[in-house]
Parts: sequence; structure tokens; C-alpha cells
Amino acid sequence: MTLLDFLLKNKDNRGVLAALRKALAPTTETRAWPYLARFDGIGQNPKARAVRTVAGLFALHPENCSDGNMGDTCRALCRDTDEHPWETVDAVGRAVTPGTVSRKFGWLLAADPEEICDRVTRVVRYAKSKGIPVNYAQLEKDLANWPYAREAWARNFWAVEKADSAGEEGAS
Repeated sequence: MTLLDFLLKNKDNRGVLAALRKALAPTTETRAWPYLARFDGIGQNPKARAVRTVAGLFALHPENCSDGNMGDTCRALCRDTDEHPWETVDAVGRAVTPGTVSRKFGWLLAADPEEICDRVTRVVRYAKSKGIPVNYAQLEKDLANWPYAREAWARNFWAVEKADSAGEEGAS
């Protein structure tokens, strides 16, 4: 059984979810250990931190999706706030700097392995407030292998949307 299978199976178990939320705080993380030990969620290595973070975030925001990565989640947050993920030019030709989500995404990418779990927690809390799902299976892999996931997140966040360019060509 994978961590995500366990989380999905216990999605409606309030007791398990309450214990898993404790994994997000260093002072209470031991309360989640009985559930996370089988997934190597005990210790300070990157894999253990990733397991604890994903379990705690799922317990906090159990809206899971099966595609994309954190770059896609942040891009969806941009869409929700009518923000462009990249610098744009307005009608007068002035540069419009990226908004709050774009700045937070840059801050996320700049994280070192010791900081990334805390920073992702803030972004997922924001995604929860906007009702945007998270691909927890991919997030677990990415956090365990940070900073190697950085490029994939950036590529997805700043990607040119193919649907938009295809729609513009078809409208001509």
C-alpha cells in the first residue's frame, strides 16, 4: 500500500486525519508516527520529511488530483486570482510585474531541502482556501528529491498554454 492509498482510504476518518495533521509541526509530529512508520515517515531524512508533509497536508486539504505538480497548482492559483505567472506588458507598453502568487512561487523554488516542506505547506494552505486540488503522489516524490523537482515545477508554471494558442489560430 502506498502513502496515497492509505490517505485516500482514511479520507473520512477524522481521528486519523487529526493525528496526521500533527505531522506538520515538529513539536507534535510524533503523534503521527504510528501511522507513518510503515511509509518511512520517521526521521529527518528527505523521504521522511516528505512523507510527514504530504500526510499532514492531505489531512488538512484532502482534495487530491492525479496530474501535474506544484508548478501546475501555483499556475491554477494565478488563474484564480487573475494574475499572470510571468511578466507581461500592458496596453501602453509598460511591464507589469508578476503578482503575489508568482512571487511566492519564486520563493518556493529558492528553498533549500531544509526549507521546502515548510514553504510548500504555506502554498497548499492557500490552495485549500481557493479550492484547488493538489497532486499528493507527485508532491511526495518531488519533496523527497528536492531540489531536482525544481525544473519541472518551473517548466509547468511558466509554460505557454497550448490550448490558448490553438484557440487563437482557430479563431483567425
